[in-house]
Amino acid sequence: MKDKWRGLAIGGALFVGAALGPGAEAASKADLERMNNMALLLGRAAGCGLDTERATGVIGAWFDQTFPPGSIDRKRYLPRFTSDIRLHAEQQQSGESPDSCADIAEAFYDLRW
Repeated sequence: MKDKWRGLAIGGALFVGAALGPGAEAASKADLERMNNMALLLGRAAGCGLDTERATGVIGAWFDQTFPPGSIDRKRYLPRFTSDIRLHAEQQQSGESPDSCADIAEAFYDLRW
């Protein structure tokens, strides 16, 4: 189980980025909804043991573009995003998710990361 969290932590670190960038404008409602949906799907996929490496890279690139390194929005939303991923993974593993791993896998792989 620690290896799964290490993978999520590494994925989260990809979002942080090494360089400081310019500040971003306030996040839009659509950006926040997308972020929440990605956290839910990525967390549940990780909870099911699916390979999330490619998806993590795609989501990381979106996060970097939407919430640039060094921006106030990134500082505000990155911790929430990573904690939501962990929460959804834990819910999936403990059976507290309403979705089966088969349903998660279908939705996850339909996105063609």
